[in-house]
Amino acid sequence: MRRIAANYIFPVNKPPLKNGIVEIDHNGAVLNLIDTKGDFTESRNLEFYNGVIVPGFVNTHCHLELSDLKGKLKQGLTHPGFIQEMVKFKKSHTIESTNKTAFLEDDLMKRNGIVAVGDIANTELTIEVKHKSNIYYYTFIEVMGLSNNSEKIIINGLDLLKKYQSNKLSSSIVPHAPFSVSPELFERIKSLAIQTNSIQSIHNQESDSENQMFGSKQGKLVDAFLTLGINLDNWKATGKNSLESVIDFLPNNNTILFVHNLYSSKNEIEKICKTFKNPFFVLCPNSNYFIESKYPDIELFMNYSDKITLGTDSLASNTSLSILDEMKTIKNINSDISFETLLSWATINGAKALKCDNKYGSIEIGKQPGINLISDFDFTKMQITDKSSIKVFA
Repeated sequence: MRRIAANYIFPVNKPPLKNGIVEIDHNGAVLNLIDTKGDFTESRNLEFYNGVIVPGFVNTHCHLELSDLKGKLKQGLTHPGFIQEMVKFKKSHTIESTNKTAFLEDDLMKRNGIVAVGDIANTELTIEVKHKSNIYYYTFIEVMGLSNNSEKIIINGLDLLKKYQSNKLSSSIVPHAPFSVSPELFERIKSLAIQTNSIQSIHNQESDSENQMFGSKQGKLVDAFLTLGINLDNWKATGKNSLESVIDFLPNNNTILFVHNLYSSKNEIEKICKTFKNPFFVLCPNSNYFIESKYPDIELFMNYSDKITLGTDSLASNTSLSILDEMKTIKNINSDISFETLLSWATINGAKALKCDNKYGSIEIGKQPGINLISDFDFTKMQITDKSSIKVFA
């Protein structure tokens, strides 16, 4: 048993404990959480650290299989330009390069205090990494296609799903984005999701050109598709924005992760919360800035703070897979957000979104949530700093 104490413990499910103690077994399971009320009368075998102790982080949106693209794409391409570059670079993917970098980044995520990840997969390249990892992965098997071959696409998706599930990896089939999935394919995905009550994920309003495409079949995203040789002859504009155009294709009662939401309006956010039983908004600010030179308007989401989670996206659009780095960015662009609120986005909300909050997300007796120490913490403002770093205990 280890007895670990710090200036504060933030259990997340209850107020912080000043000079609290958490007792864990050799597997990292929480045996006891002690409120000393500032008095270490029982100090035997006690490890005290300067900083704050928090649960392990949850990264609800990642593309581990793109790890070998780190540093290969330019910043500020905008989303249509980024898509074009991604298509070009993904052709250079090999099993060897992907496995090597994915193993390294999986290890880095663990050392960055991440215990659970919602990961997008288009291939089987990360199965081995996830199977061997100490991190809990929920894999979203992403399917896409605007042609009339939805049957073939679904069959291929189911084959990939079986490969993940046969390796005991939690997974489900999900749509890529509103602009890359035909109505017929959306219906097939929705039907599967309802049958299995699976967690869903969709890239949502990542660029303004996405809304332009649905509104008038014009804009840079349409131009990018045509440049890539994607046939849009049968694709019809709806005269609406992208969310309004596909909202009926998504299952109302499933847990759904709406990712990015960079160009979502207040009314659209409210509509999502009224339409769906269990929606979550995944914010990936560092990736958004890398691609679009723009941060999400976080104030628009604050009425639904319990539905906000954090993601890193991929190393094609980010410099690290670190949730702490995402927290620092949000702190810098929205200084009024409290550390406790920010921490809930990075932990318990993400665990609920991935349906693993029985084990992760908060420091509670019986859980194995991961135990992180954040050092270089500002105790005057009770907030992380740009110098804050992570030490992982479990």
